Amino acid sequence: MPAIRPTRRHMLAVLGASGLAGAWPSRAQTAAPLAFATAGPGSAFLAFGNAAAPVAAAQAGLRLDIRQTKGSNENAALVSRGEVAFATLNLGPGFDAWNGRGPFAGQALRGMRAVVPMYETPFHTIALARSNVATLRDLEGKRVGVGPAGGPGEVFFKGITEALGIRAEIVNGDPDALARRVGAGEIDAFWYGSGLPSPPFKSLAEGAETRVIGFTPEEAEAFRRSFAYFAPYTIPAGTYRGQKEPLRSLAVWNFVVAHEGVPADIVRALAKALIEHRDAVVAAFPTAAAMDARNLSANTFMPFHPGAVRYFTEAGIAVPDALKG
Repeated sequence: MPAIRPTRRHMLAVLGASGLAGAWPSRAQTAAPLAFATAGPGSAFLAFGNAAAPVAAAQAGLRLDIRQTKGSNENAALVSRGEVAFATLNLGPGFDAWNGRGPFAGQALRGMRAVVPMYETPFHTIALARSNVATLRDLEGKRVGVGPAGGPGEVFFKGITEALGIRAEIVNGDPDALARRVGAGEIDAFWYGSGLPSPPFKSLAEGAETRVIGFTPEEAEAFRRSFAYFAPYTIPAGTYRGQKEPLRSLAVWNFVVAHEGVPADIVRALAKALIEHRDAVVAAFPTAAAMDARNLSANTFMPFHPGAVRYFTEAGIAVPDALKG
């Protein structure tokens, strides 16, 4: 027997019984807060959320309640289950969550829908200049910060160390705290993915002599064998103080996503506010300059929310039929 798709009335009844429906008001009730999951202190996700919230309020009358989390892995679960209305999401963990792979093995999360592209996340590493760490292979035997436990940074770091056959001691924590620990000599390096310039990297580089480390061609090839959705990326020279040469990196896109049950008019209003008033977001978070409707093609697997589809269609941007959710 084919599966029966629940009607919106049935879905709202279920949400009401679980206490979630009140978190997603109708368009006429947008004074109520909408939970927006981001990440922890020092993360680009949190910086983006803090920059986007005032724009959503001023241009769409939407109150975004910023929730600090451990990042994309936790966000995928929260938004798919309907525990938050919106979230920031890296498409790498998003792909794994959608398909029930990696840390999501056996539990495909299909309750989330794409809203707007944010920016690319290139992964790179920072260490003090006086250290003997110049390539990823030099992390053998070193103490390396990777972000929150179970987060995408840890997943990707384990992938590259396994691919290269190196052993390193993983250290978890919020980005700001890990950058401070590098500066204090408590750990040897910090591996992280973030829009550029990475806030904790920038802070560390401005207060100490540092070395920012990308990928060698061999390392990049090994990494992409495990994570094929990453694309080549160049970190421009001068991104960080003392960085005189461009760095070879690999990057993946981030998107704002919504739970499938959020009313379409609310999602349309948020998409319109963020895309059409991007400059206001960029003023507080420059990395958001990549938040362009034309970059929606970076998402190739997750359906777009009907509210986002409506906005993109009105703006003359075609959404592939296969991704109309």
